[in-house]
Amino acid sequence: MKSYIYLFVAISLGSSQSNLKGQTSFNIELPNRLPTDLVLKNSEIRTYRIITDYLDYDLKGNFNAKRRVAGDYTIGLPGDTVRWNNISLSNSADLEGTFPKGKKQQYMENFSYIQDENILSQSFFKDIPQADILIRNLIWDVAGLNWFAYWNWDKLELNKPYRDKNINNQKLDLSGQGTFENRNVEITWIGVTKQNNETCAILKYSTMNNPLTVKLENMNMTGRSHYWGEIYVSLEDKEIEMATLLEDVVTDISLEGQPNNILGYTVRKITLAKTN
Repeated sequence: MKSYIYLFVAISLGSSQSNLKGQTSFNIELPNRLPTDLVLKNSEIRTYRIITDYLDYDLKGNFNAKRRVAGDYTIGLPGDTVRWNNISLSNSADLEGTFPKGKKQQYMENFSYIQDENILSQSFFKDIPQADILIRNLIWDVAGLNWFAYWNWDKLELNKPYRDKNINNQKLDLSGQGTFENRNVEITWIGVTKQNNETCAILKYSTMNNPLTVKLENMNMTGRSHYWGEIYVSLEDKEIEMATLLEDVVTDISLEGQPNNILGYTVRKITLAKTN
C-alpha cells in the first residue's frame, strides 16, 4: 500500500519539476495488481449521498419527464448495520431546469438492516410495502456498487477486463416485483487518481443487454438495460470515495385499461459521493 502513496509523491514532484523546466510529460509506472494487504475496516462509520435521476424519452428521443430519488446512506454502524435517512422523491417536466425540492419519504427514515441481508428477497420490504420501485432501486444500486468495488479486488490486473462469473447470466428476483439478469459483467482497474484528497484506484465496470421485467398491480414492463460506470476506491483505507453509474433502459410498458403499449427508454444517472 505504501508503494502507491510513494508513487503519487513522485508524480507530484516530477510534475512540479517539469513545469519549472517548461516540460509537460513524465513517466508513470504502476504495479500490475491492486494491494492485497489493504483491508476495509467495516467498523468505520461513513456516510454517502446517492442521487439517481431518471430521464424518460420516447423511441424518437423526445423528452417526456424526469424523476429524482436521493438519500443518505450510512455504513459501519454497530452490528454491521446499514441505515438510510433523508430519502426524497422529486418530479419535473423541464429537461434543462433544476429539480424542485424533493418530498421526503418519512416512512423510510432510519430504515436499517444488516449489511449482508438478502435485500432482493420478498420479505425484505415486508414492513414497508409502500416503498416504490425507485426507492427499492436506490437500495439495490448501492449494494451493486459495493459488489463491483470489492468482490473481485484480488483478481484485477491493470487494464485487463475481468469477467465476474459470480453474477454473470443470473436472473435476480426483484423482491417479487420482477426480474433482472446481468450479462457479461466486466470490471477493469484502469489506473489511479486523487479523490477527496486520497489516492484512489479507478475501477470501470460495464454490462450490456440485460433482460428486465417489472410486474406491479396495474402495470407490466419488459425491456433491456445497458449500464456502466466508475468507482473510486481509496488505496489508503479501501473506502469508496465516489462512484457513478449510467444506464440506458429500453422498455415496453402495458397499463391496465389501456389498449396500446407504451414504448420508450429511460436514461438513469447515478452519483454516489462520500460526505464524511
